[in-house]
Amino acid sequence: MANETLFTTKATSYAKGRPSYAPGAIGRILDCLAMGGYQPAADGPWARIADIGSGTGILSRELIGRNLEVYGVEPNEAMREKAEYQLGSCGHFHSVAASAESTGLPDHSMAMVTAASAFHWFDPEAFRRECLRILVPGGLVCLLINVREYDDFTRRQHELCRKYGAGFTSLIHGFEETKEKAAVFFEEGFHLERFDFPLTYEKEAFISRSLSSSYAPEAGSENGRLYMEGLQRLLEEIPQERFTVANFTALFWGKPCAL
Repeated sequence: MANETLFTTKATSYAKGRPSYAPGAIGRILDCLAMGGYQPAADGPWARIADIGSGTGILSRELIGRNLEVYGVEPNEAMREKAEYQLGSCGHFHSVAASAESTGLPDHSMAMVTAASAFHWFDPEAFRRECLRILVPGGLVCLLINVREYDDFTRRQHELCRKYGAGFTSLIHGFEETKEKAAVFFEEGFHLERFDFPLTYEKEAFISRSLSSSYAPEAGSENGRLYMEGLQRLLEEIPQERFTVANFTALFWGKPCAL
């Protein structure tokens, strides 16, 4: 299945269950903008950010809330429609139906490129070329991803995903692949920072989060039924409705390697 259509049936679960990112990581993005001479300001002009693989608009919403003009680039129609429904009334959000490797944005028009929980799906070489094309000279790229920390609960969830999830490797596969690709995407001296960000869920939201994963079996399938039953049994052992899982937000930032 092409990456562009992978989340078509998961868009609703994605919008319901996916968390945002550590406030410290968002603050660091603003610091990176300031390095390039941009200061978010309510009276404008607002710095332009290309949020690539923007999905349902989770990071885009955070950036708009900090007085930035965001171009949310997302190839998947179902995911893009969720972002447009939530953010379309904001004049500083622009929905772009395009891929990470061919955004269609004007040359040297963006102060920064961001990608949240998405970079590991990209062709890193083609994306690097596109970043260099659309960024202002010296512009930075910031990549964010939430990373689960393995404890007993997470290990048991891992086993459930391994049993029923097609193509599952681990609950931190996105981070591991991002780290590998970042080593060749960025110039030497790029930064990797960690921001503690424990995630608190209500049980229904945790199920939505679990169903939003690329490897989660489709609802209505036999594996989908067994996966849901396993999730429910796992959650029955937690007495409270709200619970917290260990997590941190990883932020990679730097300049893409020059051509």
